Amino acid sequence: MRDVLKEVDKRIRRLEAEIELAENRLEFLNKIGASSKYKLLEKNQGISEIYIAFFMLWGFIGLVLLLYLKYRYGEMLPFSLTPYIILMVFFILLPVVYYVLPSRKSEEETPIDYLIKRERMARLLINRFYKPLRDALEKDDKDRLKGLADEISMGELARAAEELNEGNPKVMAYALYLYAARDSASQEEIQEALTLIKNKPLKLLLSTLLKESPNSEQ
Repeated sequence: MRDVLKEVDKRIRRLEAEIELAENRLEFLNKIGASSKYKLLEKNQGISEIYIAFFMLWGFIGLVLLLYLKYRYGEMLPFSLTPYIILMVFFILLPVVYYVLPSRKSEEETPIDYLIKRERMARLLINRFYKPLRDALEKDDKDRLKGLADEISMGELARAAEELNEGNPKVMAYALYLYAARDSASQEEIQEALTLIKNKPLKLLLSTLLKESPNSEQ
């Protein structure tokens, strides 16, 4: 168990280094005024969106007017209004397509947003997963281990684990469930979990079950 706890401490230190790195980069970006530039860019994007909204409103009013003229005076006009109506519909739909494009949404995250997100996720994993995990392992608290399995399998902790390459949250949860129920877990289940799990502390934790087993050949 001592080796497992050491590995947990390594993960905590790695995440603390991630936090420190993010803080240093954010401080550097603030010094060079990058944060102000991004805020100005966001402000300009907001102004552009207002112009687009007015453009769509103007287009809608124009479309209504064209439809009114077509159905009220269509027979009296020497030319067809249909091409103009189609063109107006196109101009109205163009901004809508721009807003729903998934590629646009992915471009909205700035480097500052990215660093803040990674810092927050690293703190989340330290305070809500690794530190409670260390405490639960020291006390052999099976109920707490099951609770951590529930927490890491979904929500913010799961996203943080994936984002920071801590492993597959579902597999991590499965490993914790197996260890908490180690008295009833079969060797086949443990071996299968070991082939799937990438998280080093939990992989090492499961491997202790094989060493403890009297039927193990290892």
